[in-house]
Amino acid sequence: MPLTDFTRRRFLAASAASAGLTVGGLPFAAPALGQGKGELRIGLLTSLSGPFASLGESMRAGLQLYLAQAKDSIAGRPVRLTVEDDQAKPEEGVRKVRKLIEQDKVDIVCGVIHSGVALAIRDVVAASNTLTFIAGGSANNLARKAASRYVFRPTKTNWMLGSTAGTWAAEKISKKNVITIAADYAAGREYVDDFVASFKAAGGQIGRQLWTPLGTTDFAPLLTDIAAAKPDFVYTFFAGSDAVRFLQQYQDYRLAGRIPLVGTGAAFDQEDVLTAVGAGIKGAINTFHQSPTVPVAANKLFVDAYRQARGRLPGEFSTSGYVAGQVIAAAAEKVQGDLGDRDKVRDAVLGLDLETPYGPMTFDPKNNQAILNIYVNEVRVGADGKLVNEVVHTFNGVRDPGAAA
Repeated sequence: MPLTDFTRRRFLAASAASAGLTVGGLPFAAPALGQGKGELRIGLLTSLSGPFASLGESMRAGLQLYLAQAKDSIAGRPVRLTVEDDQAKPEEGVRKVRKLIEQDKVDIVCGVIHSGVALAIRDVVAASNTLTFIAGGSANNLARKAASRYVFRPTKTNWMLGSTAGTWAAEKISKKNVITIAADYAAGREYVDDFVASFKAAGGQIGRQLWTPLGTTDFAPLLTDIAAAKPDFVYTFFAGSDAVRFLQQYQDYRLAGRIPLVGTGAAFDQEDVLTAVGAGIKGAINTFHQSPTVPVAANKLFVDAYRQARGRLPGEFSTSGYVAGQVIAAAAEKVQGDLGDRDKVRDAVLGLDLETPYGPMTFDPKNNQAILNIYVNEVRVGADGKLVNEVVHTFNGVRDPGAAA
């Protein structure tokens, strides 16, 4: 399967350069052959067309980097990776995940960017008892009513980011006259709702709430409204090309530098957004589980390897693809490569205590959801003159409330 804008040879070179990468806090080493049960088939479901196409390419790149470092072997089993494009459409995601399970006979499904796709495939993977690792889709309900026994999520929930942003903004920025603007789909609604709830709980006051369809190209009417309202700050959620267009137009309307921006990390993604927008958005704040400046050894090693392989800093979805590979491999090692007993695999995942590029990661046994540090990042100009998400505060060990929420 072809890589995107870099080659497998460069991946392997990066792997050699990053010798010593840790898995679960231990030096990384490819497992010895002979421990497994034949070919291990992994299906990656991601968005390679539509508004999240760049994010999907990054997710694929991150997973492929992990597999290249592991010499395409997990727990002694050679890996076959099959990639399918869900086009960021729930109905297409269902069709493609059925293909992966029924036709390609994958042992594991992973990936998924769009929250709507993640929710749509949930019943399909649950009904077939397919081991599934959701690396991107962060809908809260997958950690709540839609939690499933063999579906794991080695990434954040929307609540984990929205609630921490509300707490931080009320304490550090302002409690008055705040406008929210977000893409009008499952993730956008949850991020804003969770931000609003924690912001109000801290004494904050919310003004207008603005919504745009996914794939919006012209934000002019809404930006005009924001300029007229003169809020103390704007809370925002967009991702992929929507985020790029919004931030570019925010600068075009001369709001950058005048009205502070606070949002989710996706709106200021290091790899797929900051590289495409101007320096006018420096000073923006985001809450995220990922940053190239997360101060752990596993992140530094990953960042160095990814930058050598692809020539740029990793963002959320390149990191999420990599971490999904790391989690799958660590769990497979604990069961000696035998994934046939799903309950043993589940116990293995729930017993993991990993150092990942996100920082420390464990899993909540009540919903298979990762417990993660959430970082407050400030967009700054780095030593190389390029924008970088710099960690300025850490919320340690954030755990989604689960079904109680």
